[in-house]
Amino acid sequence: MTLPIEKNPKQLSSENILFETVNDAIWWVAHTKSRREKALADFFAEKHIGYYLPLIKMRQPSNRRERYSLLPLFAGYIFFKGNLQDRHNVYASNSIAYILEVNDQEKLCQELRQIYKVLAINDPIYPYDFLSEGQLVRIKNGPLQGIEGIIDRKDGNYRIVLSVSTIAKSFAIHVDADIVELI
Repeated sequence: MTLPIEKNPKQLSSENILFETVNDAIWWVAHTKSRREKALADFFAEKHIGYYLPLIKMRQPSNRRERYSLLPLFAGYIFFKGNLQDRHNVYASNSIAYILEVNDQEKLCQELRQIYKVLAINDPIYPYDFLSEGQLVRIKNGPLQGIEGIIDRKDGNYRIVLSVSTIAKSFAIHVDADIVELI
């Protein structure tokens, strides 16, 4: 069900949660059950647990009118800040698949602040797969759809190496980054 934009949960539990330090509160990453991010944000707000749910405005397909929804930037994930008791209490929400422990708190804070700054300028942004050199990928559309190879270089676009293992030979092609998916 699509909610009107004004009825969505706030992205941040408080405006300064990304910049404040709280005694024994640390950042955790909740991996939610399918499509439960906003319900979990509401649970956090109700329990006064600090959270950050980055949302992006996406156009919804419709023949009659323009419709927009706020969707999580990272489907299935919400960041929250709390102590061990808060972490334990979150499981009562019935929205959690599991909770990831954050080893580098400062790095996560820095990354969350960057996301916050980018979202604040209201330019269009799009979720993107986390791909790196050496990963096996598949071209997902276009004339090369279904071709599989290994990412050799990323520089705006990808150079993908395709191999013929029987003769131990390879060749490379350049493709747009947005038509590649991780296998």
